[in-house]
Amino acid sequence: MLVTTQLAAQNTLQWNTLPELPGGKGWAGMYAGVSHGALICAGGANFPGQMPWEGGKKKWYDGLYILEPGKTWVKAAAKLPAPAGYGVTVSYGNRVIMVGGSNENGHLQGVTGYEWNVQKLTATAYPSLPQPLANMGGALLGNTIVIVGGSQSPTGEALKICYVLDLTAIQRGWVEMEAWPGPERIFPVCAVLNGTLYMFSGETSGLNSKGEKFRHILQDGYTLRLQQKNGRWTPLWERLPAPMPRGMSAGGSLLPVLGNDRFLFWGGVDGVTAQHKNPATHPGIIRNLLYYFPATDSWEFAGNKVEADARVTLPVVYWNGQWVYVSGEIKPGVRTPSVISVK
Repeated sequence: MLVTTQLAAQNTLQWNTLPELPGGKGWAGMYAGVSHGALICAGGANFPGQMPWEGGKKKWYDGLYILEPGKTWVKAAAKLPAPAGYGVTVSYGNRVIMVGGSNENGHLQGVTGYEWNVQKLTATAYPSLPQPLANMGGALLGNTIVIVGGSQSPTGEALKICYVLDLTAIQRGWVEMEAWPGPERIFPVCAVLNGTLYMFSGETSGLNSKGEKFRHILQDGYTLRLQQKNGRWTPLWERLPAPMPRGMSAGGSLLPVLGNDRFLFWGGVDGVTAQHKNPATHPGIIRNLLYYFPATDSWEFAGNKVEADARVTLPVVYWNGQWVYVSGEIKPGVRTPSVISVK
């Protein structure tokens, strides 16, 4: 009984509600990170008028918002270089580094860092990506930004590509490395634990028996370790043996690492959800929770999160001792200003 009680306590998730983002609608595809103890969120897109199936037009934004512990959101005077969203963000050296993304003019190459000094945000330019890129995955692995997958244009095919930027040798710029031993993809989800990057799922285009394209939600996973030799990084990729119980495309940009031994999967698009044809009657994003245990390459169902809408295309950030889910999309075209956390 004592052992059972201890295990139950270890598996209990603590959810918390943070102040909603201003504006009332929320955004999908925001950038988010941490600078000097403040949570910084920026950009993203929504449909300010009609829904897309009603002829509504998507709008991208350039606003930056700051949340300090115990306070409410403040909109910064600074703006992004252009309205943008659907890129990758990492926090490094008290800068929130925003990589690539897209807007109404196409996909972007720019990389910009923002630092909060309690009074204002200061921008720093970083080397641009080798090509425009959005809808990719990525994370900070040690001192290196790793970018995986994505697409070069709004109508472009999913890519099998891996770029790295060593933040201790920025002058070298981005370097393309050997990619994972699996299919190309957009919207993979990533996590980092013990010096290893994990990449899961995402999606690519499939062909059914009638030759028609469909959203193929992937259920594979990979690990990446970077090995340095003669001042250069070499990628060491391995495919995880155990397939995912369900796919998770366009889930949170980072997977929460809990108890230093498991990743939490919540939200994202699975194979069933991806096949809903009528956005007006879409049931929403799947609410079940999954744990993945890297040490044993095993999966566990962890219940359902029903008190809040599950979401897609959103940043997930470790801030103030908790993993924070920032805004996102809860149905096709529908965003939420909700910000919640788990630990």
